[in-house]
Amino acid sequence: MEQWRAVTVLICFYSRYGSTARLAEAVAEGARVSPGDEVWLRRAPELDPAEIIRQDDRRWRTFQDLARRFPEPRPEELERADALVLGSPGYFGTIASPLKRWLETVLGRFWQGQEMGEKAGAAFCTTSTAHGGNEVTILSMLASLMHLGCVIVPSGYLYPPLRRNQMPYGASAVTGVTDELPPTEDDLAAARALGYRVAHVARWLLVGRGQEEFRRRYPAWAPQSAGGRIGDLAPGISPRKPEGQEHP
Repeated sequence: MEQWRAVTVLICFYSRYGSTARLAEAVAEGARVSPGDEVWLRRAPELDPAEIIRQDDRRWRTFQDLARRFPEPRPEELERADALVLGSPGYFGTIASPLKRWLETVLGRFWQGQEMGEKAGAAFCTTSTAHGGNEVTILSMLASLMHLGCVIVPSGYLYPPLRRNQMPYGASAVTGVTDELPPTEDDLAAARALGYRVAHVARWLLVGRGQEEFRRRYPAWAPQSAGGRIGDLAPGISPRKPEGQEHP
């Protein structure tokens, strides 16, 4: 039996009062499909100075707790991960500024390269009201992943928990104006299902990548296309198959 391919899922999120962090943990639970899988939970750094955060006691306690449990993401983790999942509360219908700043500074170095291309990407969010911009916030994060060349993994309605989620773009939760409502069990179940789906697609991409690299290296094995061999798109690569080389 073929060995199970392990994947690494990187979840980067921002959370002010903890609800988005709880969704992130649920996504991580779902992404741990096999014992060999790795899930890295990373917190986008705060932009406000400590003296500002301390003015809100609840926010300060949450900040200390999250800083203790979740490290900030490192650039090398982006290159090593097989999937990237973004999470944010929706503020005025868009991504929270700390996560957006991280996207613009850290991910900016990757957008013209191949480090993130063909990796699975997904998103989740929280908002204060049912129509407070959850879909727009998720679509904004997915757009950032598209710029990196990620393969977008929407939640869809494939599994029963995702049907109860009532949104095909990603996982979400409505947490109240002051974040007084914790994510419901249905919200957490949808987040777990999204994590499972991301890890599942990332595994497909990881396994298929080996066959695609073979095709690019040995274009003579590529199927015929209307304009000739697909391998013609890779000039300078010899179409000859070396002795003893078998197709995977």
